[in-house]
Amino acid sequence: MPGKRLRIASAERSRISFAARALSVAAVWLWVLALCATPALANACGQTISVSPRRSLGPGPPPLAIGDSVLYDASQALSYYGFETNAMVCRTMAQGITWLQAHDQNLPVLVVIALGTNGPVSIGQIDQLLSIVGPNRILAMVTPHNGNYAYVPGLIRAAAQQHPGRIEVLDWNQLSAAHPDWFAPDGIHLGGPAGINAYAQLVASALLDTPTSSAVGTPTTIGTPTTIGTPTTIQPARPRTTPHASAPDTAAGLRAVLAIETICVSLASF
Repeated sequence: MPGKRLRIASAERSRISFAARALSVAAVWLWVLALCATPALANACGQTISVSPRRSLGPGPPPLAIGDSVLYDASQALSYYGFETNAMVCRTMAQGITWLQAHDQNLPVLVVIALGTNGPVSIGQIDQLLSIVGPNRILAMVTPHNGNYAYVPGLIRAAAQQHPGRIEVLDWNQLSAAHPDWFAPDGIHLGGPAGINAYAQLVASALLDTPTSSAVGTPTTIGTPTTIGTPTTIQPARPRTTPHASAPDTAAGLRAVLAIETICVSLASF
């Protein structure tokens, strides 16, 4: 009789353990299905922010910055420098040119293009930008860091040399290379106030070389940000909830994401 009771208790524990594992597996699958069905905010391609300047720099339209999701995070900070910004997640250079063509009626003296992270960039596209901006304005171009195409920063630098006095290089790629702490774990987007402030100061440094008339100086490659009397700490446009991870945690996270993507693709095939 005692042996029988022990066998029954053991069987009951096995059933409970199996049920617990089944519930755990079901919970994981529900979580995976939710991830497959709901895109993350960071991947919300097309999400756009337009921010007006919080200070006036004088008569005429304010300096304009057009960019992608990297500029998105610095848009609020740049408004304190007097910039008008328009940033769209996943924006390509071609899409930026289309937007600029649609808003070329009253362009300011300074137009900043912070694109090139998503998709290719060509000399022909930079020539298009110069044509839209015209000879009496200055085109400032931010070099992307860890974008899809590694050649883009060099192409922008070369274009500035081919068009002396027309293009100013804001070399974010070079400046940020020694500061991984400025970035989110993906190494592309800005990871917090330090990165946001550095990026905003670099873009705002173009104001120091902006002409007040049609006379434009020689192109300048800016490698260090310059403080122009704005708040030193400005919060991100979109608060990030993902903390910086250690190398093992990041690797584990990437493996998990790849696994989830594989499951999502498999589910989509049914």
